[in-house]
Amino acid sequence: QRRVLWLSTYMIHHANFLRPNPGGIKVGGHQASSASVVTLLTVLYFYFLRPGDRVSVKPHASPVFHAIQFLRGLLPQEKLRTFRQYGGLQAYPSRTKDPDGVDFSTGSVGLGAVAPIFGALVRDYLLDHFGEQGTHRPESGWHIALVGDAELDEGNVWEALGEEYTQRLSRVLWIVDLNRQSLDRVVPDGRAQRLREMFRVNGWRVVDLKYGKKLEEVFRKPYGLKLRAQIDEMSNEEYQSLLLQDGETIRARLIGHGGKEDEAMEELLEGYGPDEVKELLANLGGHDLERVLEAYQEAFAIERQPVVIFAYTIKGWGLPFAGNPAYHSSLLKPAEIEDLLHSLGIPPGEEFSAFPPESEEARYIRVRLEKEEWAASRAAVSSLKQIEVPASLGGLYQGMLSTQAVLGRIFLTLSRHPQVAPYLVTVSPDVAMSTNLGGWIHKVGVYSRRQMKNYFKARGISLLIDWRESPKGNHIELGISENNLFLLLAMLGVADELYGQVLLPVGTVYDPFVCRALDAFIYAAYSHARFIVIGTPSGVSLSAEGGAHQSIITPGLGVQLPGVTYYEPAFALELEWILLAALRELQDRQQGKSAYLRLSTKPVNQELFNALLTEQAEEGLRREVLRGGYRLVDWRKEHGYRPGENVAHLFVSGAMVPEAVVAAQRLRTRGIFANVFNVTSADLLFHDYLVAQKEQMRGGERNSWVEELVPAAEREAPVVTVQDAHP
Repeated sequence: QRRVLWLSTYMIHHANFLRPNPGGIKVGGHQASSASVVTLLTVLYFYFLRPGDRVSVKPHASPVFHAIQFLRGLLPQEKLRTFRQYGGLQAYPSRTKDPDGVDFSTGSVGLGAVAPIFGALVRDYLLDHFGEQGTHRPESGWHIALVGDAELDEGNVWEALGEEYTQRLSRVLWIVDLNRQSLDRVVPDGRAQRLREMFRVNGWRVVDLKYGKKLEEVFRKPYGLKLRAQIDEMSNEEYQSLLLQDGETIRARLIGHGGKEDEAMEELLEGYGPDEVKELLANLGGHDLERVLEAYQEAFAIERQPVVIFAYTIKGWGLPFAGNPAYHSSLLKPAEIEDLLHSLGIPPGEEFSAFPPESEEARYIRVRLEKEEWAASRAAVSSLKQIEVPASLGGLYQGMLSTQAVLGRIFLTLSRHPQVAPYLVTVSPDVAMSTNLGGWIHKVGVYSRRQMKNYFKARGISLLIDWRESPKGNHIELGISENNLFLLLAMLGVADELYGQVLLPVGTVYDPFVCRALDAFIYAAYSHARFIVIGTPSGVSLSAEGGAHQSIITPGLGVQLPGVTYYEPAFALELEWILLAALRELQDRQQGKSAYLRLSTKPVNQELFNALLTEQAEEGLRREVLRGGYRLVDWRKEHGYRPGENVAHLFVSGAMVPEAVVAAQRLRTRGIFANVFNVTSADLLFHDYLVAQKEQMRGGERNSWVEELVPAAEREAPVVTVQDAHP
């Protein structure tokens, strides 16, 4: 515990005061926030954790996590010197950038906290569908989150806790670091009591870890309960302020509470010196090794419901500014670091050292790691079997069809595909029917940990969709929370890395509400999750429902989001090809990306596309669709075609393609040759163009696909872009 406190504190000190910083930009760090969880994480990692357990560590405790991984031999010493450095250890735990086994990224408060909940749901889903086929034996793993108390201000936390699926989970543990300080202030009074009730209402078992052994021993003495009552009733601000006082001031406050001297309290504290009184007041459960052990033992014995431990701590525990609300992100001065080094018994010159190899601590760590076979608990993803997704389903699409309607047909076909269907899992926030997943659900059923009775079917009531809920269902129907949708997609999208089983996750959502969960969407992409999200209806398709249901800015989000490829097909076969290609790409952990498909309820005449199939090979057209676009109307072979004089280029995407074709035909009657380029992915065209430009600047000769679509001789023609969205 002492070594973890030192390493986590010194790591931040080194980054700010000792490492060269030519730019002079603030590095920062959170020594106080790290110190408050040293005991909690030390006991967790060095005593309780087993292979298969997954842990989310609150953002500001990143140095504590890295210090522990270093002491466990899972992080090279030189990495400790790279904290908050480009290419080094991240300021907040990152599963994609940190080298020491981060399970869940936690940079955006609230999101990483609930990730283990949805991870546990994925664990249960895999167990019910694949048994013990998964490399990591998902049935054995606890999902744990160390959460800062101020994180519980985030609304997405309560969206997650209110989800019915999460209330039925087992082997889920939250440890709330209740240090009563947020970024700017001491948290309001009564908050802990309200939080307990909110967890209980949502089906969680609550374990309190409030006082340490020393205080509990005093409470058992005559008049001890009076002391407990005083501390319990003390406001957060007063308690925090007393932590900064000397022992005699604290004694005077306890004895003189209420305006007159309390003889019983005076008798209770009579045998304690000033330092002992101060130590008693600060003796909270979250810093008492024995009490933390007991609380964890109690929590890990509860397996039929999620558990939360409220661990009372002091921000800055063990440091000179312990309990001072002004020091949330402040740093120890060099002289204070020197004092801390001596008080913790760290030999000078060995500031970044682990325990001596033959020390009792080093032997304990070696035995524990060997016994639990930690290295063997993380299998190589490259060894996982690839799912064979076809390039085409052979679909025949004719007449007037919308891409949303076709989506349902494609999924119905996939439900009968033996190589794909077992791994395909869909998720919707209560919009499965209105996004056309009804046929798919009718075939594969809805996931539930228990076999649910269908009372409609039992009573002979005929319904269009057979809503069967069982452990074998392949659709997860969430409540109306877009945040929960993307957080669950994030965990389904890393199932191969966390649990050793590849899944093909697809989520559907009304496109306007992608914005509502943008933070969770970014979190999923940042975690390198691989999934497909389908926003439908989009654009002004829902104009009859008013402006709130129209999406006009989402294409820009799709283009800008890293790790995500945005598509907007116009025709049915385009959608089929794109969806299948995206499913294949989900399995590429090195170069693959997630996909965001924007669909519409606007019917489009499929013959506009089918006519091309008779003119050019299907495979060639498919390649162009998957590269981002192709010429749908091409006048180059027409007599009198002169770019720069009578030629225009219409670049159009999605539901607006038919209007562009009509416009091209009308312009032709006026002597204008308007080529129509159907842009299936502005994202692919744009980023491919950027890559080509970089190569050309380095002397390369590679052209981008859009440069091939519009050769140099045609680039003097004016360009018009059209989309059911804001430009």
